[in-house]
This record gives sequence, C-alpha cells and structure tokens, in this order.
Amino acid sequence: MNKKVTASMQTLVGIVTPYAWDDSDRVSEVSLSATDDEEYVIENSGRFLDLLQKQIRAVGMVKCGKKMHRAINIKKFELLESASLSD
Repeated sequence: MNKKVTASMQTLVGIVTPYAWDDSDRVSEVSLSATDDEEYVIENSGRFLDLLQKQIRAVGMVKCGKKMHRAINIKKFELLESASLSD
C-alpha cells in the first residue's frame, strides 16, 4: 500500500490551541490554528504547552496526507505580539 504523505518546509502563523488531554484533563498536546483556516497538530507539542492561546510564527516540516491530520514539526518559532487596539 502506498501512503501518499507529502512533507515540505513551511512558515505558518496561527494560535496555539489545545488538541488532546490526559486522564487528569490537562492539555497534553497542542495544535496550531493557522491563518489558512487549517489546524496543524504540533508533533513536538511539549515545547509549546506554555504558549496556549498565544500567536506564533512557526517554521517547520509540514506533513499532510489523505487519511491523516495535517501536522507540523516546528524547528523554530517566534512569539507574535497581539495587536493592541487603542481609541
């Protein structure tokens, strides 16, 4: 069986959101809700658990295939300051 999984280095901007929880209802995995309206499971989630609900620019290897979630293994990232609204 030939699994068609494509992988490419990409830069994505999005918000770190919860993806999976452990038995104690603590977030155990996170994903990136990107500006392209896609969700990418962060393969190396452990480094990003403290960044929940923060906006980041991530550079990493993105994998996607027909029968799998989109995933990213982040190599480097930058925390983006949220734009402040002033009257």
